[in-house]
Amino acid sequence: MSGRGQRRGLVLLEVMVALVVLSLVGVGALELVHQSQGLAANARAWSDAVAYAEDGMELAKLGSRALRGPPGDVLPGGFRRQVTRQLASDGGYERVTVTVFLPGGGQFDLDRLAQIADDGTEQW
Repeated sequence: MSGRGQRRGLVLLEVMVALVVLSLVGVGALELVHQSQGLAANARAWSDAVAYAEDGMELAKLGSRALRGPPGDVLPGGFRRQVTRQLASDGGYERVTVTVFLPGGGQFDLDRLAQIADDGTEQW
């Protein structure tokens, strides 16, 4: 009888160890899911920033009056956009920079050079 009682105790101990190991694996899996959701949200924010910067550059190419007013635009999702223009030292080119500020901090810059023709128009 004593051998049989020891075996039951050993089985109970094995079940408890298995539950602890299983719970550690489960917690690790949940942590991976949580981190992957954070990375996906971060990638989505950067993707939105790139889209806003490209949109701002297209508006700058069209010579939109919206971009010639105040120095910054407030965009959906807490983003801000700023367009700056700077003449090159020789005067033949203009550097256009669209900066998008992300809501959680950070920024994305998109630069293009535009050639300024003799009549004052820009050639992209």
